[in-house]
Amino acid sequence: MAQVPESLFLPKGKRAVLLLHAYSGSPNDVRMLARFLENLNYTVYAPLYTGHGTADPLDILNVTAEKWWQDSQQAVRFLQEKGYDEIAVLGLSMGGIYATRLLGEKSEKFIGGGFFCSPIAPVKTRVTENFLLYTKKVLERNGEQVDEEKLASYRPLVDQQLRAIEEQAEFAYEKVGKISVPFFMAQAGRDQMIEATGVFETAARLEQTAFTLKWYPTSGHVITVGSERRQFEQDVADFLATLGWREDNGEKNN
Repeated sequence: MAQVPESLFLPKGKRAVLLLHAYSGSPNDVRMLARFLENLNYTVYAPLYTGHGTADPLDILNVTAEKWWQDSQQAVRFLQEKGYDEIAVLGLSMGGIYATRLLGEKSEKFIGGGFFCSPIAPVKTRVTENFLLYTKKVLERNGEQVDEEKLASYRPLVDQQLRAIEEQAEFAYEKVGKISVPFFMAQAGRDQMIEATGVFETAARLEQTAFTLKWYPTSGHVITVGSERRQFEQDVADFLATLGWREDNGEKNN
């Protein structure tokens, strides 16, 4: 039986990195990146969003996008309550929407951050179709027979939820110009889920702060596990290393 995904907390050095996962995903989306950063002495927290990681796709569909925004803010508080006052926040796809919104509305709480393959600027997506494929796989794994009629019954729920997520992206996009800390963007050239060129529209709104934009020509949407993963991980690490941390390798500078 497959292990049920759960939140991932890797306490290490005094520099903390918050990693937020994708819409139909879990902390497994960012596990390899988390371990890579842990080896570089970062503390990493990848929370499991409410409704995710279960055997029933309806558990995701019955949660509001606003609840995931609350989860994102709670994740920041979790790290602060553990004593981490220097935090970078990064997210994959939907997680990147919430990371960007956090940075736009609460820049003073972070040292930097950004997103990986996230539809911040308005773009065409294939998220509904992909979520229905995910639903079919999960239900069949549970031994259920899934016909087209059953699958079609999920579509209105998915469409409704995606409109709410797009609203979260609009909140984030509106505040991109308020981000006052260094910002990182990674985009896969072979992104099958979202229109890849949207990243350039987001970059055009970032005149007020330093930003890094990395393009991965042969990668698909889940860039954290793709063919260019090692280069991607190194690029994230290089970005984090440029931030103005007061802590050096877990020890205070004198």
